[in-house]
Amino acid sequence: MDFDVAIIGGGTAGYAAGVLLGRRGKRVAVIEKENIGGTCVNYGCVPSIFLSELSFLYSRLKEIGDYKGITISVSLDGSTFFRKRDEIIEYLRSAGEGLIKSSGGEIIRGEAEILGKNELSVNSEKISARNIIIASGSKPNTPSIEGIENAISEDEAVRLSRVPSSMVVIGGGVAGTEIAQIFAKLGSSVTLLSRSKVLKEIEEETRRVLMNGLDFDGVNVLEGVTPKKIKDGKVITDKGEYEGEIIVYATGRMPSIPKGTQKIGIETTRNGIIVNRRLETSLKGIYAIGDVIDKENRVAHLAYMEALVASLNILGSCEEMDYEGTPQVIYTDPQIGVVGDKRKVEKFVKFPYAANTRAIIRGFREGFSAIGIDKNGTVVYSEVIGDSAEELVNLLALAVRKRLTIRDLAFSIFAHPSLSEVVLNAARNEFDLDVDNYK
Repeated sequence: MDFDVAIIGGGTAGYAAGVLLGRRGKRVAVIEKENIGGTCVNYGCVPSIFLSELSFLYSRLKEIGDYKGITISVSLDGSTFFRKRDEIIEYLRSAGEGLIKSSGGEIIRGEAEILGKNELSVNSEKISARNIIIASGSKPNTPSIEGIENAISEDEAVRLSRVPSSMVVIGGGVAGTEIAQIFAKLGSSVTLLSRSKVLKEIEEETRRVLMNGLDFDGVNVLEGVTPKKIKDGKVITDKGEYEGEIIVYATGRMPSIPKGTQKIGIETTRNGIIVNRRLETSLKGIYAIGDVIDKENRVAHLAYMEALVASLNILGSCEEMDYEGTPQVIYTDPQIGVVGDKRKVEKFVKFPYAANTRAIIRGFREGFSAIGIDKNGTVVYSEVIGDSAEELVNLLALAVRKRLTIRDLAFSIFAHPSLSEVVLNAARNEFDLDVDNYK
């Protein structure tokens, strides 16, 4: 079989490249050994955010008797709950497949091996292509803990079909923290074990608000703990033993590099495939995008942009990837949005949700926005923790990416009342113009 472009992997990056190139007249093959949608749809963003959203709603409904005089009775139908998650995953898989095919692309099921600059093998059948895009994604990193086979990965945790009575989560990063809080809200007795501080990269004040949220939901957080062994439903650590019906490890992800990659001379590191700013590998005509490349952030929205850049370059453009202003959202309760480079910050300006009219009306007063500026007043970093941080961080991502100043934000006009005013008033704080801060 002969194609213009062969794409290894049908996750966010591969799917997006397949649709973009197909719509522009290229004969495209998307090679996928499992399911279209990759980590995001099948094991990452979609199932985890579904569980986060519904567990948040479930816990809030149980508490609603204390809010504005509403009385309601709430129960959890686990079989329906998890079936709805699976229905959404299946819908998005099917939609992705449909878009690839309607764009003129062909989906080939199987595991690809790269044989040469313009040749691959799938299911013992050879495929030739003028360009190859490696978009094979990532997989959970399995920690070196004796008995780890008695635990499940973060990917498996978000696809559980029931709420366990108890759970031990190993790993205090984004995935571990999200999973711990989700199942605690759903009724599990959860212990979260972290070798260092939970979400150690964020500011300490942001972390304190998060830790209060975890404590409120009943997550037993233990920091500075090193797991040594898993046996008989227990995690044995240097500071004691912790029992759980389900034990989960969420200790980062590692690239899924296709067979033959190094053999044909493509440069890699332990963190992934090396690419230039055009997303081309060390072999001209072969590109790599998404989680498989050597980079810091493995998030779906970044993979989508990489797909766009690589596709345009294959079409004859000369685009370069710019990673500045890439937001990250942590779907805890409260949510956390982070963007920018904290190393450039000279000063933070802040504003609390508790002084925001919309937050007061909605009853979600926990959190604040913090905008980091450099010595010239340029917005270089931000953290938002609170209701709808997933949306507010996008506003700040644009500010970082376009190098707006704190004055640009302060003299903007936002709708009132809106949660986005926690960003506006943080900026106005810098000029003593935030008249609403009556906390």
